[in-house]
Amino acid sequence: VDYSIGDDCSVHGFHFYTLNLERSTTRILASLGALDIDSPTSAGAALQENDTDATIGSETNDQDQIVTRRERKESISEKARSTKRVLPWKPSTMDNRSKEDVRPINWSNRPKSYVMRTDDWDEFPNGRWGDSTSPAFGELSDLSHFYSFTLGCDDDRRAMLGHCPLNESDVYEVFARYVEGTVPHIPWCETPLQPESFLIQPQLAKLNRCGLLTVNSQPPVDGAPSNHPTFGWGGKGGRVYQRGYFECFVSPDKTNRLTSMVTKHPSRIMYAVNNAGQELRVGVEEGGVTALTWGVFPNREILQPTIFDPDAFLVWAEEAFSLWSTMWLSLYDFGSESYELIEKMKDTYYLVAIIDNDYYTNDGFLLLDALLEVGGKCS
Repeated sequence: VDYSIGDDCSVHGFHFYTLNLERSTTRILASLGALDIDSPTSAGAALQENDTDATIGSETNDQDQIVTRRERKESISEKARSTKRVLPWKPSTMDNRSKEDVRPINWSNRPKSYVMRTDDWDEFPNGRWGDSTSPAFGELSDLSHFYSFTLGCDDDRRAMLGHCPLNESDVYEVFARYVEGTVPHIPWCETPLQPESFLIQPQLAKLNRCGLLTVNSQPPVDGAPSNHPTFGWGGKGGRVYQRGYFECFVSPDKTNRLTSMVTKHPSRIMYAVNNAGQELRVGVEEGGVTALTWGVFPNREILQPTIFDPDAFLVWAEEAFSLWSTMWLSLYDFGSESYELIEKMKDTYYLVAIIDNDYYTNDGFLLLDALLEVGGKCS
């Protein structure tokens, strides 16, 4: 594909014939940066629009377009008028995903990647996650690898990720500065730190400087009001809960230490995998789906919008390890010290997920303290 055509001012648009095989076209649009997959006017949603929405861009229907979008937004939010969040994660505005209310936690900081991976599903989890291998849901495709949010040009990315990292501690510092807000993005996180993590921000920064490179986390919550300014979601009159969860890249040595820590605490379980696909499970008798966030509301069934699925975790791990190469390793000359450093970390580190089922303890920092102890002495 000649992407330079799009820079020609005389070219006002492109017409694609998909022949019912839209994936190639979607990949081209994603590569061009012309596809906003969270927008109702994206390629996937455009096929779902009604006749009124199909006239977007015409002067006579601008007001209808505004009303239609407003009505759609209000319909999504009608169950949560008293809180700022309908769900712990931002729902998609696509019509075909209007009933979706369950997602795996792993893509929390890369939601566009998850939406693109599942764009061709016939159904979306509603009420419960169920069997992720169900034909109705489809597979978590590899399409997301054609979508990567931009960190700017190479110089901008080096300014954020390091011009010349020489030691693992240099990489640790990048992750810590992301937690502190001085680095706006890292490859695994499209957005700044979530508000609920502000409560443990200093500890998270220290944890990263100790070599536990967090890409996802949430503190435990035991029955907070559903209108809580930080943890609330779902509407008035409810109570929300969540298990403590930490997901991080760690060296093999620290993986062994984490294994020992989890073994001593029956309430904790651990999943780990490296870039070669070697898996490690601790405290897991049978690998089932775990609800990480759930809510109890009047006149409604219990909602569990965020889950952990061991199978989905392995799919996410492939993407997570690939980001070391596509978003970081590619910044440095082949064979340079910085290149060798990032490549070594990608090939030797484990991606570890730890769940603490003791969400009702009076001290929500017990798991965090245990992780800091595993990290050992650090600045």
